[in-house]
Amino acid sequence: MPAVRVGDVDLFYEEKGSGEPVVLVHGIPTDYRAWASQVGPLSAEYRTLAVSRRYATPNSRKGDLRDSTVQNNAVDLLELMGRLSVAPVHLVGHSYGGYISALIAEEHPELVRSLVLVEPAVPTMLVSDPESQGQMVALLFKSPSVALAARRFQTRSLRPSIRSLDGGDIQKAVELIVDGLQDSQGAFHRLPEETKGMMLENGRTVGELRTQFPKFTAAEAGRIECRTLIISGESSPLWLRRIAGLLGSSIPKAQLETIPGTAHFPHLENPREFNRRLLMFLGEGRKPA
Repeated sequence: MPAVRVGDVDLFYEEKGSGEPVVLVHGIPTDYRAWASQVGPLSAEYRTLAVSRRYATPNSRKGDLRDSTVQNNAVDLLELMGRLSVAPVHLVGHSYGGYISALIAEEHPELVRSLVLVEPAVPTMLVSDPESQGQMVALLFKSPSVALAARRFQTRSLRPSIRSLDGGDIQKAVELIVDGLQDSQGAFHRLPEETKGMMLENGRTVGELRTQFPKFTAAEAGRIECRTLIISGESSPLWLRRIAGLLGSSIPKAQLETIPGTAHFPHLENPREFNRRLLMFLGEGRKPA
């Protein structure tokens, strides 16, 4: 696999095809292989690049992940796009990678042809400071079911997962975070063995979830200029579906799609339908006005 030196880390990526560039940005706890079912179909029409972020396999960066923030990952991707001379790109981001992609689209509109946010995990769309008790109480009064769903994820999944990670039990950390993101106990164990292996290899990236998130609210989302597709899973946690809805109502040129029979990983769970909708969206942008 080729790699680009960005700062003090080599970012590995898979590249296939030619045409307008599509950059795929994975979430937690995966790597470039999360897009294995997308690279082939996309590469028939597009120059497709699936990137592994700074701490994801096969990158060999050392550290405790406190320097793997949304902002730093955005800088990494911007530099990679510059080194490869691919901008403007169709930018596709999943979960934490969706947060990174939305930030790039807002701050650098000239570099993004279109934006696809897959289950975007942008908690600041709900409360600007997810650790603020006051803001969580305010959310509880405004949207009780969403606030309770978010609190349940924090207490039953996120915090126990971080504790397991700190205690050296990476498998337990991954199980907890995946079950929480899928909103289903035992969800991790029901995944294909290959997917579970990839997630365990990238288990320490769960630590990215305790870094400080940049402010990204309806105001920032409203500054995204490009055509945007927001994809949710049918059975995704309520708080994630609400974030998708808020982004959809805030981004001027956004459209929302739901992939049936999926939760937080629709591109892995129902790749055929996911690919159909992604290719349709990208193709519509190429038609003459």
